[in-house]
Amino acid sequence: MAKLSGEDLISKATETSGRRLIGISSIVVLVKIYQVDLGDLSIFELTLPSQLFDVVALAMILYYIYSLSINWGGDLAAFKLWFSESRIWSRFQTNMELNGNFLNGGEKLLINLFELEKGIGLPNNYEDLDDNLKREYSDFKTNVELFITRLEAANNNLNSLSRFAKFYIYFQSFIFPVLFAIWALYLLTTLGNFSP
Repeated sequence: MAKLSGEDLISKATETSGRRLIGISSIVVLVKIYQVDLGDLSIFELTLPSQLFDVVALAMILYYIYSLSINWGGDLAAFKLWFSESRIWSRFQTNMELNGNFLNGGEKLLINLFELEKGIGLPNNYEDLDDNLKREYSDFKTNVELFITRLEAANNNLNSLSRFAKFYIYFQSFIFPVLFAIWALYLLTTLGNFSP
């Protein structure tokens, strides 16, 4: 199963539904393309009509399309929410969130600078600032620079991984199994031994 930042792109339920859909569709496609004679189909020494295969296959394909659609829809919603979060995971699996804790340093610095400007006026140069204000400014500047560096690295990683993730989520996990199932349904209805 494909992973991105340690998270599964698709749930096990979706992957299982997709595999089952491809499996039953493959059986139908092979039986219909090679015109396998199902007249001698027997289970537990009971002879079954060949139309039964078509009816059961049709029901199973429709059920697995439904199951895949439901599971995949949930995974897609989770995937979109996952990428809308305001945090970044580094390659060392450390988490940095854009939350109140991160922004508090900047807010405190701005309040101090505002009070300084409002009260006695801003000094002409950086060296004239008081030591606490210099330290707050230096700490916040370092945090912002670190965060920008991590954002740029994460953006480069996400751009390359998101192409693969989109291919895997949209095509591999949904479009391919459904198209294959539609082909099997077409063969069932055109070459099958029953009329739906």
